[in-house]
Amino acid sequence: MARIVVLSRRNITHPRAGGASRYVHEIFRRLAKNHNVTVISQGASSSRPTEEIDGLTYVNVQGDAMRLRLPLRYVRRFARDADILIDNADVGIPWFSPLFAKKPVVTIIHQLVREIFYEELPPILATVGYLSEPAVYRLYSRSMIVAMSKSTAEDLRQLGIPQKNIRIIGPGCPYPCNERIPLDMRSQTLIGCVSRLMRYKGVQFAIGAINKVRERIPDIRLEIAGSGPYQEELEKLANRMDLGTNVAFLGRVTEQRKLDFYRESRAIVLASIREGYGLSVIEANSVGTPAIGWNVQGLKDSIVDNSTGLLANFPDIGDLAKHIVDLMTNNSAWNRMSENAWKWAQDHSWDRSAREFRDTIESMLS
Repeated sequence: MARIVVLSRRNITHPRAGGASRYVHEIFRRLAKNHNVTVISQGASSSRPTEEIDGLTYVNVQGDAMRLRLPLRYVRRFARDADILIDNADVGIPWFSPLFAKKPVVTIIHQLVREIFYEELPPILATVGYLSEPAVYRLYSRSMIVAMSKSTAEDLRQLGIPQKNIRIIGPGCPYPCNERIPLDMRSQTLIGCVSRLMRYKGVQFAIGAINKVRERIPDIRLEIAGSGPYQEELEKLANRMDLGTNVAFLGRVTEQRKLDFYRESRAIVLASIREGYGLSVIEANSVGTPAIGWNVQGLKDSIVDNSTGLLANFPDIGDLAKHIVDLMTNNSAWNRMSENAWKWAQDHSWDRSAREFRDTIESMLS
């Protein structure tokens, strides 16, 4: 039984936990059946200092400066007894584990930041981040890295990470693919969007596309599930475009409400400028809901163009709008893509991803 310690930005119960937190939880709750797994992360404000969730031991750290607090907690309390450290780069930049870890390390890279710096930071800081990111990854040139997608693996190779040090282990489908919801059981005018509301997630592009789509489909409705710091600006944008009856913000929703949302929607749209993979694509696909997104890193892996959904040329809002109209009006194309999307979701298994991760860890420890 190996003693595995994971550094991860947020506990699975944290209100801002996203796909990266979900990835760690789903993989390692399966590995915890045969290994001792501890996740050091920031918990919710109500979290106990240590708690067990689905067989995982979460050590919850509170306060500011998590970049220092989490590695220090590992070094002080866990480094001596750990067999292997998992560096989960769930905030875009990894934890610099080669500088302090004496034990074997596997680093999970969901996505590079690159142009996202310019969406989320002031220009000077964004330029510093953009130029320094390649140097950060040079620290990992001898490390074993698990990439979320082919796109991320490609980015890492371009930054000098050897191919032999990269494993691609994508996410699984979080919902059972028990049934594909037929078209006649869905809203014919509803397009869904499940996203954290940050600039780089590109919801502003989706709103702009809906403004064009309503010229062809006046009663089109975009419903956005999620929360985040950019919500007020997005609401103002929708109001300026007079989209009060066409765009609605649902806020953060429960897992059951999210699944119902996918079942009701005719399609979903993801307009991120870059993704690690796009877990919400596979979530929607599990009930046969096709997806529309940009032809960018990550989304071009999760959306199979003209098969499980459609990819638009970034940042051509007119092209994005055209693809939305196509899926909202062409029933035969919708049925074909819905069937393909449902089958595609069945190819995504958390059990398989966990087995591949287990094999990676065992190769490091053998």
